[in-house]
Amino acid sequence: MATTTITTTTTHSPSPPPSPPPQPPTLSLPGPRATALLSLYNDAIAHLLKTLTYPHFAACFPTPSFAVPGSMKALHAQFTAKLGEQLHAEFDRLVEEREAVGALNGLDGLVEEARGRRERAERGRRETGGEGGAAVPPHTLPPRTLYLSHLAPTLRRYHAETQQQSEGVRAENVEILARIQKQREDIAARVAGLEQVVADVDACVAALRPEELEVLREEVRGVDEGMRMEV
Repeated sequence: MATTTITTTTTHSPSPPPSPPPQPPTLSLPGPRATALLSLYNDAIAHLLKTLTYPHFAACFPTPSFAVPGSMKALHAQFTAKLGEQLHAEFDRLVEEREAVGALNGLDGLVEEARGRRERAERGRRETGGEGGAAVPPHTLPPRTLYLSHLAPTLRRYHAETQQQSEGVRAENVEILARIQKQREDIAARVAGLEQVVADVDACVAALRPEELEVLREEVRGVDEGMRMEV
């Protein structure tokens, strides 16, 4: 009797590929920030309607509330329901007009992308054994460093202009100081000349004898009186 040998071959299936990273939320479905905004507004509307109780509503209409309380309670229920519908409809209209969901989803995508870049950069630094002189990603820098790097060219230009203006003012001040010093020297020379003239006059007066001085005074009086008579 022949014996048949059956050989089974085991085939190992390849390992499944790694799952792709989660995609950012689409423009139609609200992402985390859009969901948080919608939830916050819904909670605000619910809190507003909760504070609008029937006693507060009835206090605004005391006579009908006393006369027909049942109708006023029904009116209060209709009013709060209608108000809630209008608030939700108005908010939905604004969200649609401003495309708030799409904008917030785009912001979520940017945040996720930045987070992924930071994680990849940190992973690369760890794999290379530390900083190693690698360039620092701009989004990891502190705000002060970022705005100073943007303002550095403008600040350098203003510094150069200010320094140039300061040098011009300094040169002008030196020129004005030299002119003032020259004027002071001229004034001092003129004062010295006047003092010399006064000294000469005093010496001449001191050299005259009393009788000559009296004669000179008489002549001066005569000249003065003659000039007054002519006038």
